[in-house]
Amino acid sequence: MGIEIVILIVLILVNAFFAASEIALVALNDNKVKKMAEQGDKKAIMLDRLLAEPGRFLATIQIGITLAGFLASAFAADNFADPLSESLHALGIPLSIGTLRTISVVVITILLSYFTLVIGELVPKQLALQKAVKVANFTVKPLTFLFKISRPFVKLLNGSTNLIVKLFGVDPNAKQDEATEEEIRMLVDIGGEKGTIEADEKLMIHNIFEFNDKEVADIMTHRTDMTSIPIDAPFEEVAEIVNTRSFTRFPVYKYDLDHIVGILHTKDLSQFLHKDPVDFDLYNLVRKAFFLLESQSIDIAFSDMQKNKVHIAMVVDEYGGIDGMITMEDIIEEIVGEIYSEHEETVEQDEIGIKKIDEYTLEVKGTTQLHDLEDYIKEALPLEDFETINGLFVHTLGYIPKKNEKVSVVYKGLEMKALEVSDNRIEKILIKQEPIDN
Repeated sequence: MGIEIVILIVLILVNAFFAASEIALVALNDNKVKKMAEQGDKKAIMLDRLLAEPGRFLATIQIGITLAGFLASAFAADNFADPLSESLHALGIPLSIGTLRTISVVVITILLSYFTLVIGELVPKQLALQKAVKVANFTVKPLTFLFKISRPFVKLLNGSTNLIVKLFGVDPNAKQDEATEEEIRMLVDIGGEKGTIEADEKLMIHNIFEFNDKEVADIMTHRTDMTSIPIDAPFEEVAEIVNTRSFTRFPVYKYDLDHIVGILHTKDLSQFLHKDPVDFDLYNLVRKAFFLLESQSIDIAFSDMQKNKVHIAMVVDEYGGIDGMITMEDIIEEIVGEIYSEHEETVEQDEIGIKKIDEYTLEVKGTTQLHDLEDYIKEALPLEDFETINGLFVHTLGYIPKKNEKVSVVYKGLEMKALEVSDNRIEKILIKQEPIDN
C-alpha cells in the first residue's frame, strides 16, 4: 500500500509541474526574455524558443496535465477501491460488495480531486505567478525535452483543434490585436493605484498618449501675449525689454507682427556691453526665423524643430499671418509638466489662468482656453465656436468693450464680469456660477 501512495503522490507532483510551468511561461515578459536571450543566456534562449510557439508548448503542457490526471484517477481506482470496499463490507454495512465498490470509487475520486486541485493545481500556479522567472528557469529544460518528443502528438492535436475551430467560422491562424491605447492606459491606472507607478510617471505616460492629438495652435503663445521687438528699436529700448523679461529669444518684426524678420538671442547683445551702442543695428543681430503651421501636430513640430536645431518657431495660419509663437520648452512641458527656470517664480494662480476664489467664483485670464475652464464649471461651453473665454464674453456682449470699461454678461448659468479691459480685449474676468439646487 505504501508504494501505491508514493506513486499517486508522484503523479500529483507531475501534474503540479505542468500546471506551474504553464502559468510561469504565460506570466513571463516576452521582451525581457528576448533581451536576455540576445545577451547569451542559455535558459532564456530555450524559453524564447518555447514562447515563439505558444500553441505547441501549451499543447505539450496540456498533454502532460491530462495524462497525469488520467493515470492518477485510474491508478487510485484500481488500487484503492477494492481494499476500501472490503473494509466497508467488513464493518457490516448492509450493501452488496458491488455497491460498496462503486461508493469507494466515488469517495476516492473526490479525495483525489481535492489533493490534485490543491497540491497539483492551485498551489503550484500561485507560486508560479509570484516567482515566474525562477519557476520558468527550473522547468525549461524538461519542458524543452518533452516539447521535442511530443511534437508528433502535438501536431495531431493542433490539427484536430484547428479543424474543429474552422467549423465555427474562426480562423485559427488569425493574430490577436495588439494592445490598444485604452488597455495600456488602464494598466497604467492600475499601476498607479497599486503604487508601482508614481503619480508624476502616470501623468507623463498619459501626456505622451495625448501628445500627437494636440496641434501647435493648442499650446502656442498667442501673438497678443508675445514679447517682440521692432527692427528699428535702439539699443536702450532692446536692453530694457531683455532685462525685464526672463526670455533668451525674442521675435523681431518690421512694420507689424505679420512681418517677422528674425529672432534675437540675448547672448548676441553681449558684444555691446563694452562698446559704443551708436553702432548698434538690430538687423545685423537677428537670426533666421523658423515657421510652423498652426494646424501641425506638436509631435511633428517637435521633430521639425529638432532637425533644424531651433528652440523657437513662429506660428502662421493658413493665410500666412502670424498667429503666435511656440518654443521647445512649450512642447516638452506637454509631457513633463510646467518647467520653471531659476529666474521664474512659481505663482499661486493656476498656470492656465484660473484662480478659484470660492466654491462658485473664479477669476480667469481672458486668454484662458475654454477646454481648460470646463474642468472648473458645471456648464457646457461652446468649444467648437470659441477658443478663449475672452471670445465667448465679447460675442455674448455683442461688441468689443473700451479700455477700462466695466461690463457684465450672462451665459447660461454663468455671470461674467470684466475686471480689466485693455486695447481690444479683456484681460481679466470674474465668473460666478449659480449654486446647484438640492
